[in-house]
Amino acid sequence: MVVLNPTTTESIVEAQAPAGTGAVVTACCRERGCEVPGFIACAYVDGRGRSCETRWCSHHAHKVGAKSYCRRHASTVAALGGKVNDPRALPVVDHRGASLVNWVCTEGHDALREAVAAELRPGEVIFDDHTVNVVRRPNGSRRWEQGWRIGDRGGLTGRVLICVDECDDALISVEVGTSVVACAVPPWITRRRAHQEVGAVLDASDRAHFYGFLISQIRHALAARR
Repeated sequence: MVVLNPTTTESIVEAQAPAGTGAVVTACCRERGCEVPGFIACAYVDGRGRSCETRWCSHHAHKVGAKSYCRRHASTVAALGGKVNDPRALPVVDHRGASLVNWVCTEGHDALREAVAAELRPGEVIFDDHTVNVVRRPNGSRRWEQGWRIGDRGGLTGRVLICVDECDDALISVEVGTSVVACAVPPWITRRRAHQEVGAVLDASDRAHFYGFLISQIRHALAARR
């Protein structure tokens, strides 16, 4: 397993509630720099019955179906698809696991899928996971995962998964087959934790380095099957 250590690189990687809503405005919208009252509460409730306590204006709330959410929980609900109705699949309210897995698989989709396709053996094809899955670990903890299954006429022959474990919602791990081949904290999380703001050019460079690292480890692990 290879761990990406960002420290070893140069670049780390409406003024009132709408009529009839009954909303009580207690603070401004949580979006940075927005001073509009936050009259829309995030609708997310986790499997333990805990609610997200953030409030947003109509411009910064995110709709999924008939409900409004904060950015993270909108991503979580969209990522889980139909599994969002199963309390056992829901991350606790302050856990980014499902949304982070889906973000990496979506933002890096073309390059990551191409890396898998480049190492297919004759007769193999790729099957995409379209939503994030949740699995129970041997120790009882949960893991959120999404990726690509590999198969031929005989059945499944391999898999490449982007994973986040319940114990650390910032750490991405890559599993090829049954082996973890890479771990990394995405650079945008590292920057945010350090309260660092970067321009578009450096951000793009950080992300390219991060995805390049994942791709190299995926290809190396898949090539070893031959």
